[in-house]
Amino acid sequence: MLRRDPSGSDHPGANPAFSVRIHVPPHAAGIVEGVLADAPGTVAWRADEPDAMGTRRITLDADGPRTLSWLTQALTHRLGADLLHSQDPVFATASTGKLTLRVCAATTTGHDVALLDADADRRVVSHLAAHPEHTDRYTGRGHRVALISDASAVLGFDALPPDAVLPALESQAVHLRRATGLDVFPLPVAAPHVDDLAHAVRLLAPGFAAAVLVHTRLDHITTTRANLGPTPPVLLLDAVNDGLAIAIAAATVNALVNRGVHPSRARVVLVDPARGGELTGLLIASGIADLTLFDPFGRGGAGALRDIAGEADLIVDLTAFATPPPGVPVLRARPDAPPAFAATTTGPRPLHALPGLLTAATTTRLPITAYARIAAVRALVEHTPDGALLPPTNHPGLTAAIAAAASRALDPDVA
Repeated sequence: MLRRDPSGSDHPGANPAFSVRIHVPPHAAGIVEGVLADAPGTVAWRADEPDAMGTRRITLDADGPRTLSWLTQALTHRLGADLLHSQDPVFATASTGKLTLRVCAATTTGHDVALLDADADRRVVSHLAAHPEHTDRYTGRGHRVALISDASAVLGFDALPPDAVLPALESQAVHLRRATGLDVFPLPVAAPHVDDLAHAVRLLAPGFAAAVLVHTRLDHITTTRANLGPTPPVLLLDAVNDGLAIAIAAATVNALVNRGVHPSRARVVLVDPARGGELTGLLIASGIADLTLFDPFGRGGAGALRDIAGEADLIVDLTAFATPPPGVPVLRARPDAPPAFAATTTGPRPLHALPGLLTAATTTRLPITAYARIAAVRALVEHTPDGALLPPTNHPGLTAAIAAAASRALDPDVA
């Protein structure tokens, strides 16, 4: 008889991103057990309680695409179309849109609805036309965030059509919503030319307290910031400078401290610094005095890295492909391929710092500065458990701590 696996989807090696959900009648349980016994890779499973007819819903998590493909084919062959009713949870989750709007205004009575009518709106619009500084007081703009992508850097893919980035944008929106409580809107934009991205931000600015550029190439982010100038029309953040760079800097400091090396005495080599945005400055601001910037695509390649980094205390590799000299530890952090959430204590993600900085920006109504990013690095270091590289992204109080540190750094009196 098929029994519930107590390890469930937490089984080492199992990955819920590669899963299948099946509905099988009682007499098919033995067939499923036989398939699992023959699986070429790791498969974790969990079964719901049977329904009135004895049919059970079983979720199978494979260790990767090859095992999942084998599993699906084997189940189809052994159960047959009449018995196998399967569903892919990844696509089922994506099909929901992952988040939605809710109505905040009362609509119970006719009087409530009348407050949403044209005459009522006309009074508020007239007031805002005369007092634009009250817009955030009398609209929802103050807690509304535009999550923008031109689909130029989506999880390691080449440039994609704008609508193809929606699943990744929606997932990011869910994470930011959960961490900050803000209303986050996933907005892919069709931007054939890099200058179009800044134009899109300008067009959207009146309706949002902040805009965040995610899944967008760093050079596109840099160009957009330059085109918008020193005072953009909306608070502008991005997942590289306001997320990943801060997490990598904190992980670097922690990696050195864990090895008993003070950052001020450490020699660090940064591989492909062009990928890291503000990372170089953050590493220097974190006290690392001996920092070597290495271009892996320049003269000498991997051989030159072995010559340069032979005496280093740490290599920070933004390519994930560098071959270090023997005995030199490596912190790998590829900007376009974040680690799984289960590995956030050993690998940096934008979500370590981005929710806190977004909270600080929307609360203070001030743009994020280098001082705020440095404060976020320090807050991340302070909240990292002993021996770890980073706290988990859902560490209690992490977003609030980073927001508080960044807000203090944004205070003109403190600065």
